[in-house]
Amino acid sequence: MRFFATVLVAVAVCAVAAASAGEQPAAAAAVSADPFPIGERLVYKVTFMGIRCGTMTLESFREVEDERELCRIVMTARTTKFFDGIYRVRSRIESWFDPGAMSTIRYLDVSHEKKRVREERYELDLETGEVARFKDGEVTSFTTDVRPLLDPLAYLYRLRTLVGDGTQSVELNMVSSKEAFATVAEDRKTKTIGTPFGKREVLLVVPRPRDGMLFTKKGEMVMAVGRDDEGTLYRLAFDLSFGKLVAQLIEKGAHPESAGAAGANPASE
Repeated sequence: MRFFATVLVAVAVCAVAAASAGEQPAAAAAVSADPFPIGERLVYKVTFMGIRCGTMTLESFREVEDERELCRIVMTARTTKFFDGIYRVRSRIESWFDPGAMSTIRYLDVSHEKKRVREERYELDLETGEVARFKDGEVTSFTTDVRPLLDPLAYLYRLRTLVGDGTQSVELNMVSSKEAFATVAEDRKTKTIGTPFGKREVLLVVPRPRDGMLFTKKGEMVMAVGRDDEGTLYRLAFDLSFGKLVAQLIEKGAHPESAGAAGANPASE
């Protein structure tokens, strides 16, 4: 019964992955601005049909690897104590993003479902365009000319920045296990919603592949992106064939590794 695993992982991963198709990567030595919000920690409650089934956390920070500055995004998800008794899930997804190339270079997905551990890793060679997938001791790969390439977490963060410029739609390129393909994210309308921090004005954004289908192949996903400078992701809502799944922001604070994080109030903006 993998339903509860799908519930949690879909919130962070079904969104898609990639950067603006018309966007040109900057020179590696000339990175002047953050490609997306860095140094934050966001906590979401996950509900299915109105019943809380889990918690999801998104974190972003900078790190240096082999004298190369990277942006890291980490998503963790877990079922509640009640759902642990039905189908226990602990999931951790990590993204390594090169701000010079404006592209993902590595992506890791580790999930514990009941007593089973699943690990899947992607390595992207930005020079050759090769995308290698490591899973269950096997390696598969494909080559693409599409640039830049982003994984689902990098997409989620990058889109928050792209939709705030007033455009009605943003064209994207997604990297999957077998191919890179075009997507589009449409700004549907502006709306005021209630949050734990008070009422907030948000953009309702609908990401889709160009074939018009959602990434789950059925239903629709709507992202509620704040009109603030950070493009805060307040809500993810999935209208699926088997019910409605919602991830709602309940805490917002600084990442522990970020400057000024000490003393931050995670329940305030």
